[in-house]
Amino acid sequence: MKTKSERKQISTILLFSVIIFLAFSFVWAQRAQAAEAYPIKPIKFIIGGKSGDMFDAIGRKLSPTLAKKLGVNVMPVDHLGPMSVNFFDAVHDASPDGYSLGFGGSTHRLYHVIKPGRLKYDIETLPVVAGMRTFPDLVWASAKSKTGIKTAKDLLSYKGPIRLNLYSPILAGVCSLAIVAKERNLDLRPVMFDSFPDGHVAMLRGDVDIGTTAPSGGPLKNIQAGHYIPLFVWGKERFEKLPDTPCSRELGLNPELEDTELHRVFLVPQGTPSDRMAKLLQGIQATLSDPELLQWGKEANQPLGFMTADEFDKREGKLLKFYMKHIETLKPFLK
Repeated sequence: MKTKSERKQISTILLFSVIIFLAFSFVWAQRAQAAEAYPIKPIKFIIGGKSGDMFDAIGRKLSPTLAKKLGVNVMPVDHLGPMSVNFFDAVHDASPDGYSLGFGGSTHRLYHVIKPGRLKYDIETLPVVAGMRTFPDLVWASAKSKTGIKTAKDLLSYKGPIRLNLYSPILAGVCSLAIVAKERNLDLRPVMFDSFPDGHVAMLRGDVDIGTTAPSGGPLKNIQAGHYIPLFVWGKERFEKLPDTPCSRELGLNPELEDTELHRVFLVPQGTPSDRMAKLLQGIQATLSDPELLQWGKEANQPLGFMTADEFDKREGKLLKFYMKHIETLKPFLK
C-alpha cells in the first residue's frame, strides 16, 4: 500500500498535469480561434505603381474581387518611388500580421543587386505568396521615330543612337533588350519617365524610339491604332494576337532570354504567419479564377494567370541567374 505521503505526491502530480493540459488546451483553442477568425479587419493592398499606370489599374481592379473572396475590405494604396524603393519599404515596414499584402513587378529581386545599400534589407526576405502571369514581352517602335525603324531587322542593324522608353527600371523586357544591345553592338540610350502614361506621350510624339513591355491593355490598343509598330516578341513562337510579328527565336536572339515575361508578384512582410499567408493565397487564387474578373481580363487584354510561389520562383529564378551573369551590362539601364 502507498503511504499517505506517496498518495499526496501522486495527487500533486495529477493536479499539476491537469493544469498544464488545461493551459495548453486554452492556448491551442485561442490560436485555433484566431486562425479561424482571420481576416477580421481590412487588408492594406500595397501596389507598386503610380496612379494611372498598369500596376495601379490592375491592382485596383483586383481589389474588390479579392475583398469578396477574403470577406473583408481590401484597401489599395500606391507606393512607387525611385526604383520602386517606396513600394519595397512599405511592404517591409508593414506589420507582419497578415493585414498587409504587396502587389508589384516580378524582377523586384534585381533591386538589391543593382543598388546595394539603397535598401537596408534583402528583398528576398519578403515572402512570395503567389505570382501572376501575363503575356511574353514585346519590343515596339514609335510610329513617329526619326530612326525609321519599322521591323526587328531594322532595329538589330541600326547604327545610330536608339532612345529606349524606360517608364519603369525593373522590367524583364528592358533587361533582356539591354543584353541583346550589348551582344549586337546597338547604341541603346534609356530615357526615364515617371510612369507608363508619361512614356506613352513621348512615344506618340516620337521623343523616344522604342519601348518594351507585355502587349496587353494600352500597348496592344496603341499597336492596333498604329501608334506603336510591333518589332518582335520574346519567346519560341509568335504571339497569337500579333501573328505577323516575329519571335526572338526566329531572329536568332539569345535563347536564354526566351522566357522574358512581365510576371507580377504578391508579397508580404517577413514574419507573416504561414496560416495567414495560406488564407491570402486562397483569396488570390480564387480572385484570379473569378469568372467575372477573367471576362474583364479577356475584354481588356489583361491576362490573369495564377502562379504558385514555387512556379514563380522557378520561372523567375532561371531568368534572374542569367541576368546576374550580365549585371554590369544592366546597371546603366537600372538607375
